[in-house]
Amino acid sequence: MKLFLSCERALIIAALLLFSLASCTKDEIIENHAIAATTINLVIVTDNAPGSYIMTKIIGEVRSAYPDINITYLQSKQFDIFEGAFLLNTARQSFPAGTVIAGIVEPGANGKRLVFQVGSQRVFSPDNGLSTWILHDYPNTTCYFVENPAVLGGVQPNNLSFEDFYAKAICSLISGVKVSGFGSVCSNPNTFPVQEPVLHGDSILGQILFTDNFGNCITNIPDSLINSLPLGTMFTMKSDTTHMNIELGVTYSSVPEGNNVCFINSSKLLEIAVNYGNFSEKYNLSAGARFQLFQ
Repeated sequence: MKLFLSCERALIIAALLLFSLASCTKDEIIENHAIAATTINLVIVTDNAPGSYIMTKIIGEVRSAYPDINITYLQSKQFDIFEGAFLLNTARQSFPAGTVIAGIVEPGANGKRLVFQVGSQRVFSPDNGLSTWILHDYPNTTCYFVENPAVLGGVQPNNLSFEDFYAKAICSLISGVKVSGFGSVCSNPNTFPVQEPVLHGDSILGQILFTDNFGNCITNIPDSLINSLPLGTMFTMKSDTTHMNIELGVTYSSVPEGNNVCFINSSKLLEIAVNYGNFSEKYNLSAGARFQLFQ
């Protein structure tokens, strides 16, 4: 009888321990640096095609270490750091706590890389401006270079191929290694200039966030800066490289074919386009370009 009671008591204690572990929140798991791959998401923002050699190697190594991890793939235009930065920040805004976000848009593939943490989300990217929008929203974030061999499988960074470097660093982030353990502090991460959307006298200042596959440019100007203006308002748009006239409408077809038009799109942001044309190519404007709209 005593033996039976002892066994029963042991089973109860074991069940309580299991329940306690299962009741831990995702944030607590990350905070304790004991992340289980089944509890987190990995978002990869890259200009490499999904079936490329580089992405196959990186995703293959991550999957080998963490078979059950959820991987979301976001592709930017090739070599487009500005669009990649927008997608990286969109992932940060859209995905839940505990998500690991890896940016792999690195023309030349020979610069330093860094990691940092925003809340319980961890970000890994090259130090080439790809983290600009996130660091703009979180200016007091401490970044660390990825240079410690301990987080790279015990291999010196310079002895690793591009894809092995990224795969091993991503796996270390997933495993729960503290971002401060990746290397020395990056006191001045590279960023590109950011123009907040503002009214400035008789003009509106803004910046292009990204261009879609048709060459339409989506800006950071919200509807609140535009809604008071009547349809048909004519603007002069100026940037560092060009200027043109543009009409405020409600959609692409608000103007004749071939004319410039701007309107508030479904995301409540000002979109700039050519009706049946490619605005980005016509005026050599793309993500990152800053501009002014004059009435």
